[in-house]
Amino acid sequence: MNFFADEKNNRKIFWALLAVIFLVLLLITPDYGISGDDATQWRYGTSVWNYLKTFGADKTAVTGKYLENTQTLYGGIVDGVAAMLIDIFKPENEFIVRHYWIMLFGFTGIIYTGLLARKITGSWLGGILAVLFIVFTPRFFGEICNNPKDIPFAATYVMALYYIILWVENLAAPKWKYTVLLGIAIMLCLGIRIGGLLLLAYLFLAYVIAMWQSKTYKNSAAVKTTVVHGVVLLLIGYFGACVWWPYAWEDPISHPYEAFKVMSDYPLTVKMLFEGQIVYSSFLPAYYTPKFIAITLPLFALVGIAGTIVMLTNKEFRARYRFLWLIIFSWAFPVFYIVYKHSVVYDGMRHTLFVLPAIAITTAVFFYYLLQKFREKRPVSLPIAGVLAILVALPARYSFANHPNQYIYFNELIGGVKGAYGIYETDYYMNSIKEGFDWLNENELAKLNTKDSVVLATNCVEPIFQYMLRSKVPLKIKYVRYYQKNADDWDYGIFYGRFLDREELQKGFFPAKNAIHNVTADGVTLTTILKNDPERLGYKGYDAMLMKDTLNAVYYLNAAIKKDPYDIELWGHLANTYYTMNKMKEAKEAIDKAREISTIDIITADLAGQIALKSGDINSALQLYSEITENYPQQGEGYLGLARAQAAQGNFSLALDNISTALDYSPYLQQQAYRLAGMIYQATGDMEKAQKFLNMAEGR
Repeated sequence: MNFFADEKNNRKIFWALLAVIFLVLLLITPDYGISGDDATQWRYGTSVWNYLKTFGADKTAVTGKYLENTQTLYGGIVDGVAAMLIDIFKPENEFIVRHYWIMLFGFTGIIYTGLLARKITGSWLGGILAVLFIVFTPRFFGEICNNPKDIPFAATYVMALYYIILWVENLAAPKWKYTVLLGIAIMLCLGIRIGGLLLLAYLFLAYVIAMWQSKTYKNSAAVKTTVVHGVVLLLIGYFGACVWWPYAWEDPISHPYEAFKVMSDYPLTVKMLFEGQIVYSSFLPAYYTPKFIAITLPLFALVGIAGTIVMLTNKEFRARYRFLWLIIFSWAFPVFYIVYKHSVVYDGMRHTLFVLPAIAITTAVFFYYLLQKFREKRPVSLPIAGVLAILVALPARYSFANHPNQYIYFNELIGGVKGAYGIYETDYYMNSIKEGFDWLNENELAKLNTKDSVVLATNCVEPIFQYMLRSKVPLKIKYVRYYQKNADDWDYGIFYGRFLDREELQKGFFPAKNAIHNVTADGVTLTTILKNDPERLGYKGYDAMLMKDTLNAVYYLNAAIKKDPYDIELWGHLANTYYTMNKMKEAKEAIDKAREISTIDIITADLAGQIALKSGDINSALQLYSEITENYPQQGEGYLGLARAQAAQGNFSLALDNISTALDYSPYLQQQAYRLAGMIYQATGDMEKAQKFLNMAEGR
């Protein structure tokens, strides 16, 4: 601790540490893949730049044509500038330019995390701790090079917090330097996402508190001056953000307000894995965000949060770190608001990534306080430093061992990535696909001597379209779901494990036993590379099944199963074929084999219910469909199955209720639901309603 007592040394260490981090980032940025948002933001950025360089003539960024869902409601400052740089320099790999640009924002976030911690603690040692904490928060560092929305937003958010503090510290004599810098920080943050408006609330709150504490409100001249400065920084922040936000520029008042309303209740619904169940984001429990924070923050951050909460009861601690309240409020309030409003969030911490720098600062303040308080008591300070070193070493080990897939990190409370596998999403952002494609390109495609197109199947098309530009052979890309990989003809496959259920992931369905390579993190497979069966037995069996060529379907499917007895899809096709042949005993044996791999898979469970019904085992059918409604309460298949079973029992009233529920959740089941309703009304003698629903089933 004596070495760190010299603030001149600490200052040098702080900037040297940042220099090393920057050099590392320069080297590793190309390692990261094209993320789930990258291609979307790439298109949006191009539309923003086209709008600006045509002086508003190109309206794509305003109308949303060719863009996705609510894209026009986002600021375009990050993606628009990236598109401008690409347009000027015309690089061969446009996404490398984007990733370096995103990295600069991420690195800026690291800098301001350290500077803000130094400001709060009054020591460069506090800044060093904060830099180490944010760098070894894998969920942050792992997205620093390829997350085009959340990383820039997080960086500009902490940057603005820094300048808010500097600004309110000088209320008696405001400095234009801080006014302009704060305005620019707000401009950047608001120019990424409308959530930057939070900063205006923080600024007002800090302003009121600072005015009260300093008694500056009694000085009318000072009040007028601060108001002038405040108006200037708001003009810079608000209208500066609109320049790179075409939709806001068209109507600077109503369009940002529209964005605020939409983003407060985000309309996108995403299917995801949470607590071992497939759940839609609009039906996630209110505790989703705090739980994900608890299981994905490094232990040092959890200790820092808990310790800070305890220390806030200490008057001396509160007085020493004057603006710590703002830092805590800046991460606690958004999380509280998400829980209170039950806002639609998904993909783990992605939508709350912006609170991580503030959490790192809070943690740095707590540990700095302990180290300073006991610096003269080595029997106490050395164990504190030792425990802290161990807590930092845990995520550091993970980060170094699993580069470039740091962002998949789960902490030791849940058993790391292995403990989370099959329970929570891992590579939701598709980062590992790049590593998989690079391996395939160098180890398989490079060995092929062909001018004919090689068919590559994948459930991750957008990034592959970019990676294929450096392929060793001509490629034809096919979108194929992993659980439907026998339904198409292809040569190689690259699949990541999203949208599979807990049992499929944990019982060997993914990765396939015949995988030629797997991309892993701490032993957990993120992406699998397949080389298709040269005989295409599974595909031939599926094709024969579709053509009602049941004998060949049985032959080919059984032959394919001998090669891969752990493929739930093959067993399902075989069960379906036997079902068509009215061989219920064989159908049940096949579907039972499929259910040994997963009892949760909805396609398998639905078919098992149909087989039970056709076999006359109504009780088993009721149980199977009830399980589907428990596992997939927001999907209609289970309710429709229950309706079939209840109709077979003669319980027509309950059946009609479940048909209605099925249609509420899954309108795409209309044809089957209307046909069943028609049959029920026929059975009850209501021929008018029966004919009505049967006509609706036929689209008449």
